[in-house]
Amino acid sequence: MTATTMTAGGADDEVADPPAGPSRGARRRRVLVGVAVAAALVAVGGLGAAAFVKSPAERAARTAPPPESLLTAPVVSQVLTRSVTARAVVYPPAQYDVVPSAASPEITRLFVSKLGVRTGDTAAAGRLLAEVSGQPLFALPGPVPAYRDVKPGATGPDVAELQDALSGLGHPIGDDDKGTFGPGTAAAVTAFYRGLGYPVPTTGATTQQAVDTAQKAVDADRRTVDGLTARKRAGATRAPAPAPAATPATPPAPPAPGPGTDIDIDIDIDQQLAAARKQLAADQVALEKARAVNGPMVPAAHVLFLPVLPAAVTAVNGSVGSPAAGTLLSLTSGGLDVTGQLTPGQAAGVKPGMAAEILAEDTGTTVSGTVTEVGAPTTTPPAGRVITLGGGAAAPGGAPPGGPGAAGGATGGAAGAPPNNAAGTPSYVPVTITPSGPVPPALNGKNVRLTIRRDAASAPVTAVPVAAVSTDAAGRTSVTRVDAAGTRTTVPVSTGVSADGMVAVTPADGAGLRPGDRVVVGK
Repeated sequence: MTATTMTAGGADDEVADPPAGPSRGARRRRVLVGVAVAAALVAVGGLGAAAFVKSPAERAARTAPPPESLLTAPVVSQVLTRSVTARAVVYPPAQYDVVPSAASPEITRLFVSKLGVRTGDTAAAGRLLAEVSGQPLFALPGPVPAYRDVKPGATGPDVAELQDALSGLGHPIGDDDKGTFGPGTAAAVTAFYRGLGYPVPTTGATTQQAVDTAQKAVDADRRTVDGLTARKRAGATRAPAPAPAATPATPPAPPAPGPGTDIDIDIDIDQQLAAARKQLAADQVALEKARAVNGPMVPAAHVLFLPVLPAAVTAVNGSVGSPAAGTLLSLTSGGLDVTGQLTPGQAAGVKPGMAAEILAEDTGTTVSGTVTEVGAPTTTPPAGRVITLGGGAAAPGGAPPGGPGAAGGATGGAAGAPPNNAAGTPSYVPVTITPSGPVPPALNGKNVRLTIRRDAASAPVTAVPVAAVSTDAAGRTSVTRVDAAGTRTTVPVSTGVSADGMVAVTPADGAGLRPGDRVVVGK
């Protein structure tokens, strides 16, 4: 808007308004705020600088060590057991690698036609493990692997092993002698295969043909004997010759028999009958022998004898339809073994019969046991045997169970490196631990802590930590007792057995030291 003013001439002139802007009060307030902000920044900066600038006294106080304090431990009453601590390896005593083979020449190629188990399964006695080219593969308990076909008429410990296994499965062997494959064993084999649902293997056409031939010979012999016997009976029914009227004092010599007389006929029939009966007896013996080796059998390619069943299936290396080449199955039998690895110095005081404990640190699982054997120093890592079954082989190997290429088994070798000797070669003393009960399968292949308890006091003793005992220049030993008020008292003691960081102490005459007191172990 405009303002109107009066000029000297009395005329009204228009004057423009001044430009719009902040008032003087507003400008004053802005200046005050700026001054306040600047003052605050200066104050904060001063405080920050003061935090970094310390006087020598303050700096010395901050860098000085904390006030000295005592580390104490209680006096206890307990049985002290001297022990040896080392590492140990848990592994199966043996792994059995199963290599299938053909049970007969008619099988020219091997394929997996059926699988009865999977990795992680348990193989019990008599269980079907697999079928290869139509032939079954099953496990039976026995200490000696199958090394031949077990047939009728066979004798030996492998026959006894088969008989024991069949009897244990509910198939008795009748009146057969132990170790002799007779009719009772043949009946047991027949019942076992029928229970599996497979045809009963037999000795084959050759032995059956021998039986048939021997039977025909016996039948012919019987016909001959029967015919000659009939002729002899017919001759005995002839009318006797009339007796002479008078008997002279000296009877005349009988006339020499001539051809065609009745005496000639009787002698000839008797000779023929005796010969026929002798031939019949011989052919009957031959028939029994032929029958004894003919009939049901157990091919070596069908059976796996394992010392302990059930066994764990650790690997199945094949599928239905795949070629059965190499190891088809791997099994472990007989639980788990524990072998400790001691230094020569540790082994010097370890003897069979000592109590032991193994601990798996990752799970906290503990198993107690007993030392059963202390071996000679060796550089060979502890591991079980690998035994190949089937495929014409049954020889132990040296690879550890579950080693490279063996799926699902225990890791072989020493999981914890044994101590080194002067030459730098790994060397240790193996100590065999027999567990007091079954070792959990979860420990298979683990490296565990082994504690062997060498000896123990017969009763609880007063004990303190080893660090609590001090020895002066004169060889006198003592501990420092601290009471509730912090007062320290030197107590002369004599030391005894030590174990697990504790040592038995006996206070000198007149000195007091009781369980529950606290002693200095450090500062």
